[in-house]
Amino acid sequence: MCAESSTSAYWDAAAAGFDDEPDHGLRDPAVREAWAGRLRGWLPQRGADVLDLGCGTGSLALLAAEWGHRVTGVDRSPRMVELARAKLAGTGASVIVGDAAEPPVGRGGSMSCWCGICCGCCRISGRCCGVGCGCCGRAGGWC
Repeated sequence: MCAESSTSAYWDAAAAGFDDEPDHGLRDPAVREAWAGRLRGWLPQRGADVLDLGCGTGSLALLAAEWGHRVTGVDRSPRMVELARAKLAGTGASVIVGDAAEPPVGRGGSMSCWCGICCGCCRISGRCCGVGCGCCGRAGGWC
């Protein structure tokens, strides 16, 4: 089994219980507010195009969508994507299966981006801002 397949299989298997973790499901109001505070510091105040790489079940993407941002979530796990789509239903957000290192989204324009895998954030305009990403390490590529 190649690394991509085994990674997808691992997260597919973990998907059902993923939101049971406090930092994943954000069910505890204090944990949700802590993440909301961090995310507010990363994102523009006004509605913006936002890319959530490694979105999991979409908990952080949901916060951004609730604030009026236009969110696209990307995750390698089809099962995580399915759960994120259900969580984000009615928000206008889109969630797609893809690799955070090479997200299947257009590279035109400007968007805010965060990587849910390493909890890093950057502003991008068609390429990485140079902040760097611990999960993909692609200098000059997508974070």
